[in-house]
Amino acid sequence: MIKNLLSTIALVCASLLANAQSFTATYDFAATTSVSGTTDPTTPPAVTGLTCGSFMAVGTGSNSSAGNRFSFNSWGTGATTTVNTYSTMTGAIDLGKYYEVTLTPQAGYTLALNSIAFTAQRSGTGIRSYVVRTSADGFTNNLPASVTTNTNLSVVGTNEFFWNLDAVTSAQNGSTISLFGIPTTSSVSFRFYAWNSEAGTGTFSIDNVVFDGSMAGTVTGLKNINSESNIAIYPVPSHDGVLFVESKNQDVTKIEVLDVLGNVVLSNVPKNESKVKINLADMPNGNYFVRMYSGNSVSTKKIAVIK
Repeated sequence: MIKNLLSTIALVCASLLANAQSFTATYDFAATTSVSGTTDPTTPPAVTGLTCGSFMAVGTGSNSSAGNRFSFNSWGTGATTTVNTYSTMTGAIDLGKYYEVTLTPQAGYTLALNSIAFTAQRSGTGIRSYVVRTSADGFTNNLPASVTTNTNLSVVGTNEFFWNLDAVTSAQNGSTISLFGIPTTSSVSFRFYAWNSEAGTGTFSIDNVVFDGSMAGTVTGLKNINSESNIAIYPVPSHDGVLFVESKNQDVTKIEVLDVLGNVVLSNVPKNESKVKINLADMPNGNYFVRMYSGNSVSTKKIAVIK
């Protein structure tokens, strides 16, 4: 489900990109202090074609409890001292308490994110549960979570990180979020929520937050990208996999069909026709994106195949 949600903001897909360059953008909170307030004063990472915003703490304490990391209190309670059984935790996510950062592709660039990895830490009465969500679906679902080689952390429920041992308060590496490399030209924000603290004064820290992805310049000379105004597709949904793609203006010069992860599953180069037949009978049922090239425009539209 998360893959589909992320795909809805990413209709300009991989084959529209040129000269993709991989990057890692690390937030190390080097300038954060106990008096620096709720916005990280550290200069954000520099990535060509990408504006990296500063981390902000929302609904938490007014200052970080420690320097050189983002560490705030006032998270929701629900855990008991010395108890390590997840099922005994009584707290719940509070949507008004989180850390947030926004990444914005600059004009002419496309962002594709693969993963987020970060270090987490808690005080002796700090949080036991935390998740990461994205603006791609209105911060509704937890992003796919995993833990890399760290037995002090685990993933429970639906992509919820759990701090296994109450006695452990040192910094823990391994919290990882998968993002599938779906490209977008839109801003995307991420929120880190935490709860099940043992006391209101308990803290949740993040540090060395690493965004792994790539930036690419979009293809030049295209007037309309990601528009549905020039494309007609029928019948939708298709019950036999056969559809017709029609340009409302110029003849079609190329058709591509992409799955929800941005993979091109069919490519058709017609001989300057205004209407093109495509056959997805061999494709699994589900949602796809049809991308049509005509003249100097590219139009994309979502379709469904239900056989």
